[in-house]
Amino acid sequence: MKMKNRASNFLTRTSHDQVKSMADKKKHFATKALCEEAMNELKKIYWHEKQLLVVVPILMRSATTFELVESLTLLSDYTGEHINLLESKFPEINKIPKIKKAYKAVTYENIV
Repeated sequence: MKMKNRASNFLTRTSHDQVKSMADKKKHFATKALCEEAMNELKKIYWHEKQLLVVVPILMRSATTFELVESLTLLSDYTGEHINLLESKFPEINKIPKIKKAYKAVTYENIV
C-alpha cells in the first residue's frame, strides 16, 4: 500500500510540474506575442510620423494664415522630437516593418 501512495504522489507531482511548465510556456509565448504586437504598433506610428515630416512642409508652403503656419511648425517640431525619442529608445524601429502598408506613400503629387 505504501508503494502505491509513493507512486501516485510521484505521478501527481510530475503531472503538476508538467502543467506548470506548459502554463509558463503559454505565458512566455503570450508575452512575446504582445511585445511583437506592441512593436508593430510603434513601427506604424513611427512610419506615419516620418510621413508627416514629409507632408507638413508642403502644407506650410500652401498655408494661407499665420496661425496655420505656426501650428504646422509646432507639429513638425513635436513630430521630429517624437521620432528622435522613438529612435533612441527603440533602435530596431528603423528596420522596415513586417506589417503590410495599407496606404500609399505620401508625395507632393498625391496632395496637390
